[in-house]
Amino acid sequence: MDAQPFSVGAATRAGVGRSRLNGGDLARPFWGVRVPLASERSGAPSTTEDLCRAIALRMPPGAFFTHVTAAQLMRLPLPLPMTGSRPIHVGVVAPQRAMDARGVNGHRMRIGDEDLQVWNGFTVTSPSRTWLDLSHRLSLFELVAVGDYLIHWERPLTTLAALTDAANRNAGRRGMATVRAALPMLRTRAESPRESVLRVIIVLSGLPEPECNLNIFDPTGRFLARADLAYPQFKLMLEYQGDQHRTDRAQWRRDIRRLGGVEDHGWQVLQFTDDDLQNPAVLVARIERRLRARGWTGTLHPVR
Repeated sequence: MDAQPFSVGAATRAGVGRSRLNGGDLARPFWGVRVPLASERSGAPSTTEDLCRAIALRMPPGAFFTHVTAAQLMRLPLPLPMTGSRPIHVGVVAPQRAMDARGVNGHRMRIGDEDLQVWNGFTVTSPSRTWLDLSHRLSLFELVAVGDYLIHWERPLTTLAALTDAANRNAGRRGMATVRAALPMLRTRAESPRESVLRVIIVLSGLPEPECNLNIFDPTGRFLARADLAYPQFKLMLEYQGDQHRTDRAQWRRDIRRLGGVEDHGWQVLQFTDDDLQNPAVLVARIERRLRARGWTGTLHPVR
């Protein structure tokens, strides 16, 4: 018996007895499914991938993984409360009856072939459709962060045009107000979810939008740094510093050299942490003061 999940029904038809199927070396992630426990493992399958392989044995024909589960399989940057592997979200095409099983959240969905794809062996909702399906559970900041990840220029999973098309085809669904607000804020060069949140805070405040991940050079063309967010006209650079910048000594030293280099050429640097993102008014006020000190004369027009 290998470490792959198998159905109790198939094992019974092959002559495996009930006592063996109730053995302590077999995990029971779902009713009617068993998974051999490898000797080095102390518990039942717990990753999203393991659970999807197990429940696939019970899914009806044509079923697929959707919503949070599809997002997890694609490694999308979800907020912490949505990173648990249970329940598994399984979709079926309406009018088929939604799957009903313990540990499963079943969805009956109106969905076209263009909204499905195979991802690492799993049939899932497409990146564009998954983004829409998450919209009623994510804040605007979180939805933009996921959208930025999906369309990143170096490793795009979809395009802004595809996201817009999916939104147009699904007008009237829950979450579409957030989708419509998020679409014009998506950018292809954002490189982390927290950078995306910082940018959205700035845009909603009415401040001018900074450029994402701008390469900064000295007058001779020598590369100095790539700014998380920047106002090149005012030589103001905004940096989000995650914990890795503090805990990784080599990273910390590189940051000091990098930021010192741009400051030597007339740039100012504002650094922010997650604590700053929790107080947007103070964060925006800091940026506004620096912009005005460096020549910005605009008027704040907060987005409603």
